[in-house]
Amino acid sequence: MNKATLKNKWSKSARWRASRTKARRAKSRAAGEEKLGKGAPTLVWIDDYEPGLALYKKVYESLGYRIHTACHGRAGLELLASRTADAVVVDYEMPEMNGGEVAATIKQHWPSLPVVLFSGSTFVPDRVKKLVDAFCDKASAGEHLHSTIKAVLQKRERQEPAISFMTAQQGRLAVA
Repeated sequence: MNKATLKNKWSKSARWRASRTKARRAKSRAAGEEKLGKGAPTLVWIDDYEPGLALYKKVYESLGYRIHTACHGRAGLELLASRTADAVVVDYEMPEMNGGEVAATIKQHWPSLPVVLFSGSTFVPDRVKKLVDAFCDKASAGEHLHSTIKAVLQKRERQEPAISFMTAQQGRLAVA
């Protein structure tokens, strides 16, 4: 075989592999969306450690949750103002707005929305722990966090229907 024939064969083979990979990825995405379904609980996850956010998103989506992430408090509050959520998981130690400030703003605008404070901080003030629905230490086992999230979702389910996003008629969320 000459070089042109080999190059043509390689090119066709590479295109075929690329199309198969693309098809597999699309099928996987569709299966994941189908697995979540319309009734999948939606979490807004707020943490300034972006590699951790990506990991939690992947893990909790594999457990059947819809996850929206934000890498700081203001972005998380903006997500809540524009999307439906069933619960919020927030870190305590973050720049600009710490988790306590984020939780206070959430409780002011969406009082029945459960907030789980998930932090590695050794010092979280009692007033902040009383403000949130649950507290999990990042050093504890992952199953502890998952069972805590399930518990706040079940408690909320017994109390009232899902919270929907704020409309323009309801007012805008002011984030200082």
